[in-house]
Amino acid sequence: MPVLFALTLFVSASLLFMVQPMVGRKILPLLGGSPAAWNTCMVFFQTLLLGGYWYAHKITSKLSPKKQFTVHIGVVLAAILALAAAAVRSPDGSPIAVLKVLAPQGSAYPMFGVLALLAVAVGVPFFVVSTSAPLLQRWFASTGHPAAKDPYFLYAASNAGSLISLLGYPILVEPSLGLANQAWVWAGGFLGLFGLTYACGRAMTARATGPTETAASREPDPPLARKLKWMMLAFVPSSLMLGVTFHMTTDIASIPLLWVIPLALYLLTFIIAFARLPRWFRPVLGNVSPVCTLLLVFVIVSGISSDLLSPFVSIVLHLTAYFFTALLMHSELAHDRPDPAHLTNYFLWISVGGMLGGVFNGLIAPVVFSSNYEYRIAIVIGAMLIPRLEETTSKPTIWTWFFDAFVPLAMVFLMVFLTWVGGKETFSDWCHWMARQLTAFVSFVGFEGKIEPGPVSLLVVYAIPAMLCFAFIDRPVRFGLCVAAIFLVPIIWSERSDIVESHRSFFGILRVSTVRETYLESRKERERCQSLLYYVPNDVWKKEGESSPRDMYAEPEDYIQLVHGTTLHGMQATRTWTYAVRDDLQLIANTNPWAALAVDGAYASFDMRQEPLTYYHRTGPVGEVFEEAYRKNPVGPIAMVGLGTGSVAAYAQPGQNFTFFEIDPTVVRIVDRPRNPDPAKAARQFTYLADARARGAKLEIVLGDARLSLERLADRKFSLLLLDAFSSDSIPIHLLTEEAVRLYMNRLTEHGLLAIHISNKYVKLEPVVARIAAELKLPGRVFSDEDASYPGKSQSHWVVLARTASDLGKLGASAAEHGPNSPLAALAGNVAWQSFIPDWKPLDVLPGVELWTDQYADVLQVMMLKEVQSVRRFFHMSTPVKE
Repeated sequence: MPVLFALTLFVSASLLFMVQPMVGRKILPLLGGSPAAWNTCMVFFQTLLLGGYWYAHKITSKLSPKKQFTVHIGVVLAAILALAAAAVRSPDGSPIAVLKVLAPQGSAYPMFGVLALLAVAVGVPFFVVSTSAPLLQRWFASTGHPAAKDPYFLYAASNAGSLISLLGYPILVEPSLGLANQAWVWAGGFLGLFGLTYACGRAMTARATGPTETAASREPDPPLARKLKWMMLAFVPSSLMLGVTFHMTTDIASIPLLWVIPLALYLLTFIIAFARLPRWFRPVLGNVSPVCTLLLVFVIVSGISSDLLSPFVSIVLHLTAYFFTALLMHSELAHDRPDPAHLTNYFLWISVGGMLGGVFNGLIAPVVFSSNYEYRIAIVIGAMLIPRLEETTSKPTIWTWFFDAFVPLAMVFLMVFLTWVGGKETFSDWCHWMARQLTAFVSFVGFEGKIEPGPVSLLVVYAIPAMLCFAFIDRPVRFGLCVAAIFLVPIIWSERSDIVESHRSFFGILRVSTVRETYLESRKERERCQSLLYYVPNDVWKKEGESSPRDMYAEPEDYIQLVHGTTLHGMQATRTWTYAVRDDLQLIANTNPWAALAVDGAYASFDMRQEPLTYYHRTGPVGEVFEEAYRKNPVGPIAMVGLGTGSVAAYAQPGQNFTFFEIDPTVVRIVDRPRNPDPAKAARQFTYLADARARGAKLEIVLGDARLSLERLADRKFSLLLLDAFSSDSIPIHLLTEEAVRLYMNRLTEHGLLAIHISNKYVKLEPVVARIAAELKLPGRVFSDEDASYPGKSQSHWVVLARTASDLGKLGASAAEHGPNSPLAALAGNVAWQSFIPDWKPLDVLPGVELWTDQYADVLQVMMLKEVQSVRRFFHMSTPVKE
């Protein structure tokens, strides 16, 4: 009998955690694929889970076993009918139907629209599956089996099924099945669950004699304080799971599928916590977890992770601290589990805590907080819930409460003092001396390296208070308040002077900041580029008495930039520059966008504020694409998916129509503003759109998902469509499928061009686009521009597609393939100029890379292209991996 119940719970949990990524895969593309979108999905699933637990608690406490069985079988049959109805009404015949018409459009906080979309798609069957864990455990406790005295071991089997399903989805299910087939497999599994649940119900009713005997409490009903403790112990891991996911994917590295790891660790902690553990486990965990927490607190407040730690080390540190904290909270839940008679009530309160953690992170935090403060709050609450390992019978006195308040206040004053001292010259000198001593010691023990004064000062200012906190772990409230004090002071004290403005929306945290960059620090690079072009800020370009501009390549230049997490969305210069071209390099005038400004070496003023920078630089792929598009139609309508800073508007001609498709209204509010009449204030805002309108261009911004918007605008045609909507390296897959590209080509004029930005740190998208282009028989070229030597320019990789090879024009041939008399061919053999030559190459179709469609996409496969190559290089394998 235990095997039957364990198998049923295993299948139920597997279905529960298969449907979550499957439905997320269906609806996240409609929401921009942001971490907040996934958090909102988690809120929905946790809320329904709470509803399922409430239902299990009510029917087991109010009905006899036979009536419980009858009612529940009826509910399961209702869910089967709902799946059948969805299959009949769904456009693709799927039993899990996602209706695009319900997708929220043009809203900064579309949480309620997301919840409605999910409710229609999977609400009823998910509710039924969510009831299994508490209901079946309670049924098993009613059977009178010897193991029924402590049925909580079944919870470990349930979470094991969840973990296997969660990890198996991206590794096995998604690469093997399309979304429609996945839905049918899930529906088949649901029918299997119905059969197993029926068998469990029959076994329970055959042995249970009635609700009164089985439900007789062996202990009184738990007090409210104990229930609230259960709730908070469940709240912290739930909130931390979403907080660490948001932090890692926005502030460290936005790696696709990274959200799987925190969720898997969350389930793993449940499995460990509800297993039979040795006695020594709890005290060891109670000491290890606070140490990991304090190390994480030090790393967060000092900012050392962004300066000294690699993204991999930072991610491991955050996940380690999160794992031990979640394991401690869940272990305390398991340690404090009540008599089986109160099992459903116990799981109901756990579900309440998990749901509140999701609501706090997914719904409240994006509206209330301007940054990821919910992550820090969850860490503080977790510190307050650290258990006392040595039980005490003494009651708190007034002095206890006094020191609980006084010690954190003293910690605040200590942090303020150390922060104030840290800015003094004498303190800096002391740090230099300490760094020299540490460097000498490191050399003495046999390690090479140099310790800078900066890390020494960070250790003093932040590490000392963090270490002092450890002395208070026997007083959880005091310990948590001290951790809060360490978090509080840096937030109030250290306001970043480079931040112009910061906004948080449903799609993430957007910051406008100033940046000062020094280009071409390498002497070799500087000398190579100096022979091409002098460019100097207009207000400092020439000293009195000089006959030529100074070399300003090594001088810093000011910009404002828009950043979303770790991703730069655009940049704009703040000053007008002066340019000059050497007389002996007229050959470059054909390829240099600024050469025409100078005639015979004369200097010319140039408004760098109106120049597109970063990935849209005139010397890069986008500049080449616009040049070819304008050669065919100088004022043809242009469309851009993804507004960014509006950099592409710098290409707009007078009278030309430019359409931007943007899903985040906050981006529009930041970028689309009238130019401030005050030059100093105008320099701290993005003016690409305002400048384009001043030149006479006609700009339109369409809010909402780009693909849905393009489907609605069936009568619109564009001579050039640019796709750059990959926010923080996440991939809205529905914008890069066969059906999507077919739609884009349908919205182009007869000789129009489609340009797709495929720059990505972790996923190689070129084979994906190449496979789609081959399927649709579209000629295409790719330009991997590695040159970032121009001011404000970023490396970028773009693909351009057209209906015919002749529509590509000069983009259809690389520098070596151009005619022998062309300027590009003349420069092709000159190594010094090769980085300035646009080199469009054929797309590389890799065997084994499947076609991405609306029903199928394997992100893990194209992630592994880079990983496999890195492993082979590490082991010096002779067999090359084709990219």
